[in-house]
Amino acid sequence: MLRIFHSNAPFGRWMSRTAMAAVTCCAAGLADLSWAQRPIRPNNPMLDTPASQAKVDSLIDSMLLPEATLHVDPRHSKLVRTKKPVSRFSITNPGNLEVVQFSPTEFELIGLATGETTLTLWFAEDELLRFLVKISRDTDVEERRQSVYGDLQEMVNEMFPNSSIQLIPMADKLIVRGQARDSEEAAQILSVLSAQAGIGVGGMGGAGVVSSGMAADVYPDAEQLPPSRLINLMDVPGEKQVMLRVRVAELSRNALRNMGFDINVNTGDFSFTSLLGSGGAFSAVLDTNDVRLALSAISSNSYSKILAEPNLVTLSGRPASFIAGGEFAVPIVVGVEGAAAATTNFRGFGTQVTFVPTVIDKDRIRLQVAPSVSGLSGGSVGGIPSLNTRAVTTTVDLREGQWLAIAGLIQDSQTGEKVRVPGLGDIPVLDALFSKKSVSRDERELIILVSPELIHPLDAEEAPLILPGMEVTEPGDWQFFVYGNYEGNPNCHHRSTVYNLQFRRSLAAKHHTDYSTSSTYFVNGDHGFSP
Repeated sequence: MLRIFHSNAPFGRWMSRTAMAAVTCCAAGLADLSWAQRPIRPNNPMLDTPASQAKVDSLIDSMLLPEATLHVDPRHSKLVRTKKPVSRFSITNPGNLEVVQFSPTEFELIGLATGETTLTLWFAEDELLRFLVKISRDTDVEERRQSVYGDLQEMVNEMFPNSSIQLIPMADKLIVRGQARDSEEAAQILSVLSAQAGIGVGGMGGAGVVSSGMAADVYPDAEQLPPSRLINLMDVPGEKQVMLRVRVAELSRNALRNMGFDINVNTGDFSFTSLLGSGGAFSAVLDTNDVRLALSAISSNSYSKILAEPNLVTLSGRPASFIAGGEFAVPIVVGVEGAAAATTNFRGFGTQVTFVPTVIDKDRIRLQVAPSVSGLSGGSVGGIPSLNTRAVTTTVDLREGQWLAIAGLIQDSQTGEKVRVPGLGDIPVLDALFSKKSVSRDERELIILVSPELIHPLDAEEAPLILPGMEVTEPGDWQFFVYGNYEGNPNCHHRSTVYNLQFRRSLAAKHHTDYSTSSTYFVNGDHGFSP
């Protein structure tokens, strides 16, 4: 209890007012606390009150719960025949159960998905019956699935002893876990598994391998099992990188010999001319007023050498292509709405390699390779250049580091020709004056070699410091104008673009002690190289 004493003294009156204020604040705080402890009354009226219950009793006659339980297997059905006709029915969850009514007294219950639902049937005279329908899996089917997939797992592990897999059925999925020796064996395992009736490939594992073919049926009775989708979770350890080395070497030699005579006789009343089109590096002409005799002869030898060594890197099982060359335009006429229109395509030439390596053993590699080397032949048809092409497409098996000649060609062609004047060109001894002879021979040898190699990336300290072209420099003025060199000395970089600045910088280094400061005014550092 709080007692308040009154006093006439000023101090007593001040104490009385202070005590009254404190009492007022405490009362307000207690009032707030009491409101906080009370439950918050919702906006909706209270449920299950006597008034609401009386209203329910006056309006609702009865609330019926399911009276019986009915079991249906997924993807199975039950045929129900009633003694009285059914006027209508209701399903709580149509996604679990489907009702097909054939007649007022006969209908079928089809299980769609696992779960529970309520089925209500209305009969004549407002009689109704409610079922709690449970759609659950058939234990017999699950046991057969486990048995079939267990046998299949043992069979696959026996067929592929270098791999180890585990089959895990889950709902309508079949999960394949384990480890395959390589990507090709993983694809074969998926092919065997997908051959079982009712199973399709539905996922990709860590190896990214999905079967593309179907094998023979492993279990003839497997169609009785529910369909499953195959999810590949197999691991393929050691995904390897393969570098393909290709060498294309060709040597061609040509020899040509040609000799002929041209004669022209003109006596005023008689004229005779024999022009056989002879010509060459050597010619002799005998010319008089009436007779002109020309002799020509040529002998030439030539050779051509091609050596291409493209290299290409890719992952095992992944395609890769490489091309180094050029393109030329090929005009094409097409029809557009009955009118001719011209378009242009480009055709490439040069060195091209396309290959797909597959590591099928520790160091055994299967190559699908298609190298080609093409170049302009010098001829043309309708203004379009023609090409000389050497190409091959094949599939081979090699060990790492082995070389194999996948294509080769040895060609020896000879050509002889004689052009003569009829009659005169057939007379012995004199036939040389009225004929032209030529003999040519062409020898060609071509070989294409391939070699696969398993590689790994280089560390920073293993990377080469000198790359192609880094030792090629620009010549200085003295080397270019005096010695006639168009290439400078290695490791002696001359920059004609900033030569004057370099000259001024050298002068600044001689006359200024603070050259390290003055050098910042000029271009510093070698062009094209970063620190």
